[in-house]
Amino acid sequence: MTDLTKDNLFIKRFNAGEQHAFKELFHRYYKPLCSYVYAIIKDVEATDDIVQDLFLVLWNRKADFDHINRIASFLFISARHASFNLLDHEEVKLRKMSEYLSEYHSEETEEHLLIEEFDHMLNRWVESLPTECGKIMKLTLAGKKNKEIADELAISVQTVKNQKVKGFKILRTLYRQDYLLIILFINLFKYSG
Repeated sequence: MTDLTKDNLFIKRFNAGEQHAFKELFHRYYKPLCSYVYAIIKDVEATDDIVQDLFLVLWNRKADFDHINRIASFLFISARHASFNLLDHEEVKLRKMSEYLSEYHSEETEEHLLIEEFDHMLNRWVESLPTECGKIMKLTLAGKKNKEIADELAISVQTVKNQKVKGFKILRTLYRQDYLLIILFINLFKYSG
């Protein structure tokens, strides 16, 4: 039996919803996809979540594929998009947090003290980053785009992207450590108003 015939039979089994065919795909692509996603986002937990979600989408769309190469292309292209979407989402979260802190910085209340403490914590996290990474993250929080940061620091856009990935990974770890404080902060505003 030729490889093409094997692939065609495999696709028919997969399209029909045969779980064994899905398991074969999972075992074939899971580790390469994890390596690919991790190279972009540098976070083991998020990598695992993204790859598992991709396989769920693949299973739900199993009838859409007529060739094994289309499945591989779909998985890797979707993995890239999901990874960059996660990084963009984290950048937006940090920027919104910074904007929120700046917006409420003028009140002289208990809330102001909490915001000031939270702002101090965010600045401390950014200050703890390696030098170049810290500069890039400060400019990111100030709302600058990758190209603007690259021009200002006289570095390549790719270096900016790489340093942001590194910075988000470190910040993610830091704000996970202070997660309870963040929840307390959010709940104080949620119920005080």
